Amino acid sequence: MMKAPCIILQLMEINSQPLDRQERICIWGSRCLFAGHLPDLTLRRRAAATVCISLDGEFQVSLNDSDWISFRSALIPPMVDHSIRFSGKYCVLLFMDLSSPNYESLRASNLESETYGIFISLREEEQLFSKINQVLSTDPDSEATIFELLNQIPPIVESNIRMIDPRIQKIVELITTMPHEDHSAKDLAEFAGMSVSNLEHQFKKEIGIPFHSFRTWFRLKLTVYSLLHGMSHTDSAHRAGFFDSAHFTRTFRATFGLPPSEIFRSTRHLKSFIEVPASYAEA
Repeated sequence: MMKAPCIILQLMEINSQPLDRQERICIWGSRCLFAGHLPDLTLRRRAAATVCISLDGEFQVSLNDSDWISFRSALIPPMVDHSIRFSGKYCVLLFMDLSSPNYESLRASNLESETYGIFISLREEEQLFSKINQVLSTDPDSEATIFELLNQIPPIVESNIRMIDPRIQKIVELITTMPHEDHSAKDLAEFAGMSVSNLEHQFKKEIGIPFHSFRTWFRLKLTVYSLLHGMSHTDSAHRAGFFDSAHFTRTFRATFGLPPSEIFRSTRHLKSFIEVPASYAEA
C-alpha cells in the first residue's frame, strides 16, 4: 500500500479564552479521533463504530432516550441508535470503520461487557486514557511521535485479529490509497479477479459494509483535508468524489452524528492531524 504523508495543520481560535485542553481532530488509516467539547448527541444511528471516552467524570448513553447508562468508556457498534449526554464536559470520540483490525480486536475483547448491543467500561479503558492524554500533550509539530501514539489507539490483541480474504484486501488497499477515484463495481471486480456479484457479497461479508460505504469513509477524510487547506466546501467535496457540498454534509452527519459546521466552526481552537494518500496531497 502506498505510504501516506502526515499533514498537521493548526487553526487559531478567534475571540475566545484558552481551553484547559487542546481540541484536536486526527484522521488516519481507518480511524478518526475528535477531542474537545460537543453538544449532546441526539438519538440516531451512525455509520462508523464509535468509542466514546470521558477523561473527566462520566457521560451517559441511552438507546431509547429514557433509560440512561453512566460510563467513562464505551464502544458503540455502527447502526445502533443511541444518544449521548456530555453535559458540557470535554469528550473524546474515536470513529472506526469496520475494516479496522482495531475495531475487531476491541469488540472481541469486550464481549462480556455487552449491554443491549453496546459495550460499557472497556477492558482497555486505562490504556486508552493514557495514550489519548499523551496525544493531547504532545507538541503538534512532533509528527512521528503523534503518529506512533495514534497507531496504538485503540490497542490491538493479536489473537483477536481476523484474516481477510486476500482478494478483498486488494480492493481495500486500492480504495484506501485512491478513494477519490470513481472505481465501479465492475472495475473492482476485474481488479480482484472476481465477478461483480461475488465481490459485493464477499466485501460485505468480510468488511461488514458495502464497498461504496467503505469508500465514502475515506472520501470524508479527503474532504476534511481540503477544507483545512482553505478550499471551499464545494471544491473540497468535488475533489474527494462527492456530488456537491450538500452530499458531503449529509454524509458527514450520517457518519459522525454532527454537521461539519459544528466541528469546523471558526471559533474552535482546533489542531488537526490528517493522513492522506501521497497522490492526493501532491495534487
